[in-house]
Amino acid sequence: MAIWSLKEINHSKKNVIMKSLFIILFFSFINLAPNTLPEGLKTNPLSTIPPTEAVADGITETQVRPLAIVRRFKPEVDLLSKDRGAYVLDLRENIGEPLFNGDTLATGQSGYALVIFTSDNSVAKVKPESMLIIRGESLANSRLSNRRIDLEQGEIRLEIEPVGSGSFDVQTSRSLASVKGTVFGNNADGFIWVEEGQVNVTALNSGQTVSLFEQMYAEVDEGGSSVESGTLSDDQLQNLGEGYEDLEEDLIERTVIVRFRDANGQVREIPLTIFEKSDQ
Repeated sequence: MAIWSLKEINHSKKNVIMKSLFIILFFSFINLAPNTLPEGLKTNPLSTIPPTEAVADGITETQVRPLAIVRRFKPEVDLLSKDRGAYVLDLRENIGEPLFNGDTLATGQSGYALVIFTSDNSVAKVKPESMLIIRGESLANSRLSNRRIDLEQGEIRLEIEPVGSGSFDVQTSRSLASVKGTVFGNNADGFIWVEEGQVNVTALNSGQTVSLFEQMYAEVDEGGSSVESGTLSDDQLQNLGEGYEDLEEDLIERTVIVRFRDANGQVREIPLTIFEKSDQ
């Protein structure tokens, strides 16, 4: 199984790939929106979308409903947006940073991120040296939403809540994982494993689809033509879940209210139940 070789990948080589991908995306955004990018990546730029700001303890407000927020993270984490430019998240300023359709999030060699989707509190935990693009739409007055993560590099673990007729997909260069109400992991090399619930995995080029259930895995070949699937042992499943502890230990429950204005200009509120360290 290719998953066990991931720990042997040279970190310096992965860093070069990550930086190259981010640079390519960065200059793509320059071509799309040359007047919106800041002069330096270390400065959180002005946005054509009003930025999220704290208005009271446990309350954030924005003019446009985000698809998700970065609720917790460990540096270094970069964000790239058509409207806000490219910048490095700051622990003093960017807790609760909103993510909109098309935003790119990248974690450095020691970076982690915990992303919460605003429509239903689904969670994505992003490992170091990962890069993903958030896609989708979220209805202002509903828990329904259609969301997709384009996983360009690295690995994520997701806890997806069941939501009416909404959808949640994770796409790589070779695979598409479609889920509803499940806990699973996905890496950019087309390896998917399921801890709870069901995931449908499709090879992008051939269209071959397999259904995975608890403690199963699937691996799509490099050409996106075939899917191999099977069952994981308890030890294998436990090993796959390692590396996310920094975002889970010593957490306390807290409710955050995200306020936004819908298309009619009405103020809406979304309560989010989040878990964070007691010293934050």
